[in-house]
Amino acid sequence: MANKRSAMEMIIAFFSFIPMIMYMIVAVLLTIIAAFSLYDAMLLIAKMIVTPEYANGMPYFSTGLLGVIQSLLLTITIIVLFETVTVYFRTKHVEVRALLIAGITGLVRHILLFNVSTADAMQMFATVALLAVLIAGVVLVKPEP
Repeated sequence: MANKRSAMEMIIAFFSFIPMIMYMIVAVLLTIIAAFSLYDAMLLIAKMIVTPEYANGMPYFSTGLLGVIQSLLLTITIIVLFETVTVYFRTKHVEVRALLIAGITGLVRHILLFNVSTADAMQMFATVALLAVLIAGVVLVKPEP
């Protein structure tokens, strides 16, 4: 009986180790993506500095700034997701509040991407409703100790 119990415990330990391996792979991939995103932001900033020509009657600095902000918001979202994974490594719990903050950051990035003058009313309403739900979630969900 003791031999059967130890075999069962080994099986349970094996299957509980699999999510840890998956989270490690996700952490490595998020690190790589964050590095590429940060590199993209640096390239966009360098291009804004050295490109004096005008695009659509505006200096490239004015039009390129939006791309830099979007790239930095993407980097911030990736960092928050990475922090969520590292918190899981320490506590074995996923922190919901951090995911809600990542959602807000991603939604702000989405708002910057679409043009408000060409968006239909339903899309704008859905975006505002989703933003309200995410903000309410951040306010109502207490941070874990």
